[in-house]
Amino acid sequence: MGFVVLTTPELKIKNILYNDTSFSFLETERILTTFVSKDDRSKLLDFVQNIKDDKAEFGYEVHIQTEDENILYNFSGIKAENGFILILASHFKEDIINQYDHFMKVNNQYLNKIRHLLKNQIQSENEVVVSGDSSDIYNQISQINNELMDVQRELTKTNKELKWQKERYFATLKSIAEAVIALNYEKKIDFINQAAKDLLEVDENIKGKQLTELNIKCRDNNDNDILKPVIEGVCKTGNSIKKEDLLLKTQSKEIPIDLTLSPIEVNEDELVGIVIVIRDITLKKKHEEKLRKLAVTDRLTDIMNRRMGIKYLEKQIERVKREKVPLTVCFVDVNGLKKVNDNYGHLEGDELLKNVAQILQNNIRSADAVARMGGDEFLMIFSNKRIEEVKDVWARIEEKVEKWNKITDKPYNISLSHGFAQKEFEDGLSSDELIEKADSQMYKDKKRYYNSI
Repeated sequence: MGFVVLTTPELKIKNILYNDTSFSFLETERILTTFVSKDDRSKLLDFVQNIKDDKAEFGYEVHIQTEDENILYNFSGIKAENGFILILASHFKEDIINQYDHFMKVNNQYLNKIRHLLKNQIQSENEVVVSGDSSDIYNQISQINNELMDVQRELTKTNKELKWQKERYFATLKSIAEAVIALNYEKKIDFINQAAKDLLEVDENIKGKQLTELNIKCRDNNDNDILKPVIEGVCKTGNSIKKEDLLLKTQSKEIPIDLTLSPIEVNEDELVGIVIVIRDITLKKKHEEKLRKLAVTDRLTDIMNRRMGIKYLEKQIERVKREKVPLTVCFVDVNGLKKVNDNYGHLEGDELLKNVAQILQNNIRSADAVARMGGDEFLMIFSNKRIEEVKDVWARIEEKVEKWNKITDKPYNISLSHGFAQKEFEDGLSSDELIEKADSQMYKDKKRYYNSI
């Protein structure tokens, strides 16, 4: 128990550096001698005079006068800067060490001076002038000070390493391809790398602003702007949040993104900021679209493949049942493909199939579909149309085929056989049964073709 004060040479308290006593009279601008017992005031003045002569004084026994009793304290002190006096007062002599140790953590402005003055006092021309407890105190203080110096050196080394790591992390954040933004505890922008500036079309001047103040939106699949809610969500829960397949809208562009927000915490209860990582997934989306197209598209003819054609037909059958609308399919077979392959090669046969697919595709509505079922067979699907209406479409296709045959320089003509089948909501036909029915009609047409050549 004790206190550490900085006083004038007249012992007027100017600063209380440390105090764990209950003395109510220990205040700045008070004279220290006013609460020292009368018998010890001269001793305290001698203590001060020795300090004025640049000596370090340790272990002066002085009684502090309270309302109820006189309490013995051990006073130690040195001369500080600008003529001030630093006084350490401890209830017990052994408390000087504990007090010194605590004082080092509070204020180390006078630490080296305490040691040097005390050392000069204890050793004068290699003769010990202070012995006993004072010498032990010095030795313990020296040990504490040496330990603290070791800690300070270690802290200095650690701080240098931390500074290097910080610079390395910032250099990494500045150079990575992902857009990175750091918000402080007020949710204001504290850091933004170049990738984020380019993505958001902003400059360095946005630092200190809230991200939600900028003219940008992050919309989900329901077209909701989720930027502000997710920031608030991280602040409220302290948990990371990841949102995928968002659409970032800036002043001049729309970009598909993934968004990740992570809290910056100094401990489990204190959130000091948020790191936001924005990943441009434009290339990912293009790749996904390419894969999706490959999964549903016939590679040769660039129309629906068999799998997608069946799936689309089943979807239209469900519509027939639900809305009670008609549905017609047309099964198409290319006549003479084997002959073209045998006489002119399979590459020429592939060209024939591509030309047929193009003619069929170009003569249907956007609500209709055409799929290559394999080999030389195609399936046309007409939503909400009866056979009589589809016959008009087929007549237009035959006109296009005839025109192609007249202008082509190919050594062969296009010839198609076809068959229709209509689905009604009450007939119970499945997709396979509907195709089989149209296929049977197509073979009747193909028989007529062979009979004509």
